[in-house]
Amino acid sequence: MRILIIGAGAIGCFFAARLAASGQQVTVAERPPFADPIRARGIRLLEPDGRELTPAVEIADGLTAALADGRAYDLAFVAVKAYHTASVAAELGALMSAPFPVMTVQNGVGNEETLARHLPGVPILAAALTTPIEVLGPGHVKVARPSFRLGLAPGPGDGDPRPWAAIFTAAGFRTQVFSEHRGLKWTKLLMNLLANAQSAILGYTPAQIFADRALGDLEVRAWREALAVMQAQRIRPVYFGGYPLPLIAPLARRAPVALLRPLMGRVIGGGRGSKMPSLYFDLYPQPRPPSEIGWLNGAVVVQGAAVGVPTPVNTVFTQVLQALLAGEEAPAAWQGQPQRLLQAVAQAGG
Repeated sequence: MRILIIGAGAIGCFFAARLAASGQQVTVAERPPFADPIRARGIRLLEPDGRELTPAVEIADGLTAALADGRAYDLAFVAVKAYHTASVAAELGALMSAPFPVMTVQNGVGNEETLARHLPGVPILAAALTTPIEVLGPGHVKVARPSFRLGLAPGPGDGDPRPWAAIFTAAGFRTQVFSEHRGLKWTKLLMNLLANAQSAILGYTPAQIFADRALGDLEVRAWREALAVMQAQRIRPVYFGGYPLPLIAPLARRAPVALLRPLMGRVIGGGRGSKMPSLYFDLYPQPRPPSEIGWLNGAVVVQGAAVGVPTPVNTVFTQVLQALLAGEEAPAAWQGQPQRLLQAVAQAGG
């Protein structure tokens, strides 16, 4: 299969190496300033057993080069940050000579809808990955924790992920196919929300967040807001990534916060624990807008407003992080200041 991977970050390089090593013909589209060093050294993936995969992968200078002269692919695989989705979709729509399926593995919710809006008639597929990947250098990535669990689902339109499940399985993924994309992507959102925005704002590790009763309680309340938004939209969590979220969700809605906080702390401790989450690196070592906060906590806020579900905790997390990214305050003004964050949530009605 001819597969076009859009974006040569951690996830794009990981999938490129795995798919190419399994025999697929892979092209990676990346902007020229970033494509050059990757082209010079190739894409390299350090596996958990110490092996390094260095398969042949074509590196194209952006989508214009990748789709030049009417080139077509069996699949386009979107692996850029969510804030680039609209521009990538618009460029794809302008350059595609004939429709071919587009799959997104991006974090957050709303990417599939954005792609479908810009690419009418193009089959859209959703994917979610639970394997954390570390960047060692341009085009050089490492599997931080082996799980290789990959969820696939049809997105808006008539896309069918089932033929692709076999291809990803042959590339070493533990592939699950789901009936619709919203349950899969909101389930992954629940995983991404845990101790992410709060860790970025306060500069605390996830383990530190859940070691503090008041901050751990905030995480539970933010999660409950997301679950309430899901329930209002009739979106059910799915069994994915080894986490029984369909069983956890009813418990999370009704159980005492004092019971849930240590439970969620153990879950996050087994995952990130002492590692800083993704949103932290939007602020440190210096603020680097844009951010995916709008597709994580911000998506809970926007979709909560659309269905009449209040989301005060996620609103504060989103507003504070966006203000820090915009330079309205220095990150140091919030770092290590849990009482200030707790007061802001209380004032918002949380």
